[in-house]
Amino acid sequence: CGALVVPKKAWNEPVGVICLRNERYSVVEYSEISEETAKQKRADTEQLAYNAGNICNHYYSLDFLRSRVPDIEARLEHHIAKKKIKHVDLDSGDVTVPTKPNGIKLERFVFDVFPYVERMAILEVDRRDQFSPLKNAPGSGADCPETSRSDLIAQCIRFAEAAGATVEKLPEGREPSFEISALVSYAGEGLESLSGLTLAADQLINSLDDVVAV
Repeated sequence: CGALVVPKKAWNEPVGVICLRNERYSVVEYSEISEETAKQKRADTEQLAYNAGNICNHYYSLDFLRSRVPDIEARLEHHIAKKKIKHVDLDSGDVTVPTKPNGIKLERFVFDVFPYVERMAILEVDRRDQFSPLKNAPGSGADCPETSRSDLIAQCIRFAEAAGATVEKLPEGREPSFEISALVSYAGEGLESLSGLTLAADQLINSLDDVVAV
């Protein structure tokens, strides 16, 4: 098995961490780790002791999935998630929208098989290129559609600049709407023809033949 991780932004970032639990690889969800443990630092640095943020990019051998997972599926533990559950009052017919958790949800995740793997590799990757979580509603200000969009645009601009291009600067307060289709370049490759160009900040590049330069 292999898994990609990013260093956590803060001890209370809502991501699980990959670690050893009872001498076996596991993911401890952010709702399951105590504040005291989450804040622990490594003795020689200021880095969090539990800092391998799980971004749910996992790799499994087909042999493991086919031969072992069916045997262990029934033994996988449940995670308890406290939820705000809307419900109907049977007497009045009114819908109640709770303001605090009023129920629990039992969950299992694809990474719950980690304790059963024999060989595992953990690879730390750059958050800017690999992880922009979308968890919250529009306008939340964090881990929401606006931040994911902004991160994707910033990545595409880095791709263009690494190829030798410049992306047009917009007036302060205006965010560009610049995207390079993954069908043109998945990770910044193949953009050599953009070198030396100043690219319009508002465009979707679906073909290198239709690039708008200013």
